[in-house]
Amino acid sequence: MTGIARTRWNILLLAVFAGVVGAFQNGKMPAALPTLTAELGLSLVQAGLAVSLLFAVACAIGLMAGAIADFVGARRIIAAGLVVVAVASAAGGFATGAGGLFASRLAESLGTTVVFVAAPSMILRAASLRDQRLAFGIWSGYMPAGVSIMILITPAALALIGWRGLWWLNAGLLAAAAVLFFAGTRSVRDTGRTTGGLARFKANIGAVLRARGPWLLALCFTLYTGSYLCVSSFLPTLLIETAGFTAAGAGTATALVVALNVFGNLLGGWLLQRGAPRGVLIAIGAVTMGTMSLVVYATGLGVVWKLTAAATFSFVGGLLPSSIMAGAPVHAPSPEQIGSTNGLILQLGNGGQLVGPPIFAALATAGGWGTAAWFTFALGVAGAAFGAAIAMHEKRRANAG
Repeated sequence: MTGIARTRWNILLLAVFAGVVGAFQNGKMPAALPTLTAELGLSLVQAGLAVSLLFAVACAIGLMAGAIADFVGARRIIAAGLVVVAVASAAGGFATGAGGLFASRLAESLGTTVVFVAAPSMILRAASLRDQRLAFGIWSGYMPAGVSIMILITPAALALIGWRGLWWLNAGLLAAAAVLFFAGTRSVRDTGRTTGGLARFKANIGAVLRARGPWLLALCFTLYTGSYLCVSSFLPTLLIETAGFTAAGAGTATALVVALNVFGNLLGGWLLQRGAPRGVLIAIGAVTMGTMSLVVYATGLGVVWKLTAAATFSFVGGLLPSSIMAGAPVHAPSPEQIGSTNGLILQLGNGGQLVGPPIFAALATAGGWGTAAWFTFALGVAGAAFGAAIAMHEKRRANAG
């Protein structure tokens, strides 16, 4: 744990800003997809692949990326990751077909993965012991903040500069963020070691894989991300089909619902800061998400009730990522494996995002929205069970210590 007496909020906020700008790449695609599909001649399958490829690298090598961040040092790897995403987004703006777009999305995935796994290490070193839980509550809102901001501005950007201009705008923002981050954190010395080589790298991975806590957190995050992406991704379609919303109106409503998740994350960090049990917060958030998904997709209630349920789903659901992210430094085998622990959490969480929506869509196609909602309800019940397991594990650790 960090031993600094006062939180360095400038360093902490720069790390969060790096995460938010990285998350812009998740948010830029959905609203731009119709334009991309028409201009590049993408099939529906190719369009879906263009969205999901951003999760591919983290799903495949999240743990390894975290171990690399532990080895190289968080500051260097975050700056390098932002540059990689900037170059990839710029290159994607020149794509003339599916192949070029896919390649750029894979490169974006590589860059965002290393940013997302390394940033928590910077936050831990910037936050005092007193502020750590709040700090991770702030950090855990990086994804909904970045996604909702980009969903809101993408329609206007498409009208003014087109999808290629949007990709190049993102490249410029990422490049500026890389310079700002590297310059603003120059007082922070990287703690990554260049000695030990492959043996130390393998030891970090092995230590995380053998520990119970990181697995519990990662599996819980998998259930959360799968459920959250299912409900939020298909909400615009539901609003258009059942409530007569326009595409723009459905997109705006969904962006506002997603934005509420940021405040739920902040609430989770505040509650943790005041001693609320991590496992209890996770269980409350998971049960609420599962129940509200039924209200949204499996009832005949009016649109006001459904949107209220979706807002509750998103807001209370924010208790999970804040609790899970704040648990990474607690459950990492040692401070040297925080990046590796975050890598495992991110790897399994991205797996949930890859697998969840296709299952939800298949169930909705076969039996309607109500059938699909029982899947997300089941994810919520399972998440609550993992919350209870985390609570018991932390209680045993406290008693043993």
